[in-house]
Amino acid sequence: MRLPSGPPSGLPARPPARLPGTVSALAAAVLGSAALGAAVGGCGSALTRSAAETPVYVLNFQNAERGRADQRPANLVLSEFSALRAVTWRTWGPTRATGAGKLSGTWCLPECADAPYDATVTLSSVVPVKGKGYFSRYAITADVPVRHRPEADLSGVLPTP
Repeated sequence: MRLPSGPPSGLPARPPARLPGTVSALAAAVLGSAALGAAVGGCGSALTRSAAETPVYVLNFQNAERGRADQRPANLVLSEFSALRAVTWRTWGPTRATGAGKLSGTWCLPECADAPYDATVTLSSVVPVKGKGYFSRYAITADVPVRHRPEADLSGVLPTP
């Protein structure tokens, strides 16, 4: 059975997940190097793998212009406008992930490059892609100054392969 790979019904479509070189360079400068985390696993037969045992990833553009499947990344590019660094994951999968880190983005430069905002991120809405689950939505809670709130990219659709 093939499931649709687009956003769930009622959610806005997002342009293809290709970040321009300048944004990728900015994200790399803001975030530094990424760390790969431990894989989420389950028990049981590979032939009868349940949804709870399907590996769950996020497509991460940190130091990867075309993106890569990542789990529990220390640094995560959420969109062409926002990125997190120094993320400590409290939970990861199978349907949701939550973590805390430092938020910055093009909408708050130059001040947030040196003083990013403390933030909590929630990844959700897992969609299947080639035998893996990918988080397809994010929501951020942060104390963003009033002047940046209209431009702040605090929720949205995550790209998937």
